[in-house]
Amino acid sequence: MKAMLAAFVACGVIAAAAPMVLRELGYTVEATRAGDNVRLGDTTE
Repeated sequence: MKAMLAAFVACGVIAAAAPMVLRELGYTVEATRAGDNVRLGDTTE
């Protein structure tokens, strides 16, 4: 039971810290959505 509770708390900590760590590393949702591979109207031929 203690191991399950510890794993649940660890998952919560990771889930809460992941966005902050990724933001510090320079990964943003806006940059991903604005990339050239996402734009469907700007096809290169």
